[in-house]
Amino acid sequence: MSDALLSILVSAVVLGSLYSLMASGLSLIWSTLGVFNYAHGALLLLGAYLIWTFSEKVGLPVLLAFAAAIPLLALLGMLLDLVAVRPFISRPNGTLLVMVSTLAIANAVEGAAQLIWGPQNKQIKSVSNSTFALGDVKIASSTLIALALALVLVIGLITLLRKTKWGMAVRAVEQNRDMAMLVGIRPARIYAGVFAVASILACAAAFVYGTTTTITPTKGFEPLLTAFVVLVFGGSATLWGTLVGAFTIGLLEAGTTYWLGLQWSPVAVFIVLVLIMLVRPQGLVKGRS
Repeated sequence: MSDALLSILVSAVVLGSLYSLMASGLSLIWSTLGVFNYAHGALLLLGAYLIWTFSEKVGLPVLLAFAAAIPLLALLGMLLDLVAVRPFISRPNGTLLVMVSTLAIANAVEGAAQLIWGPQNKQIKSVSNSTFALGDVKIASSTLIALALALVLVIGLITLLRKTKWGMAVRAVEQNRDMAMLVGIRPARIYAGVFAVASILACAAAFVYGTTTTITPTKGFEPLLTAFVVLVFGGSATLWGTLVGAFTIGLLEAGTTYWLGLQWSPVAVFIVLVLIMLVRPQGLVKGRS
């Protein structure tokens, strides 16, 4: 295998891991509540800054800082559901109202991050600086950590939804909210749990993002936009589709950046997205998670 192809595959693994974690959270909220959470990028941003603060200011090891940020971000996700989703979702034009309220929250978080952490670039330290060579290409251990984190959490979520009582309740609310209430399921609790799980996935995405690039208060929107593309590209009805779509888009971005330059990467992604929507509007993988 040529060194060029290896370099592209390594980049694709990192990008695919990031996008799969982001898009899985969006997919879970979309399939359960029927709304898009436009503040999901803000959750990623807060997760990255929390991990950086615990690591750089408090002095915790990076993995411990990541672990400390998880419950805080889960609570913030539940708070987001409480103030920006639940009051509007049952009203006429509820989807539009939730879109506006979550966009407002995203802008507020960006402004608050600017005040608290400043506009300077910040980066979370890597867990390990060790590398191993594959041919002439050096692969950082953080690449394998990102891949393992994405696969464990996304496949774990699929298992959680299929095999547990909570997962069955989520699917019941997704399929028929009124019938679910008749058998004793409380949708409000399910929605809060869904936002907490999606926020944990955003925190993991923040860990991958913050250890591979710099973070600033305006950097939450870009991975959110690509996660939306992944959701449509892979198929929003199944998390397996999200996983396949994330690594396909990651490979496409990495290949385009290597051969054509960074500026052509989003162009190629959106051209392929349009083609897929014309030929297969349900996405690459059809089904229900």
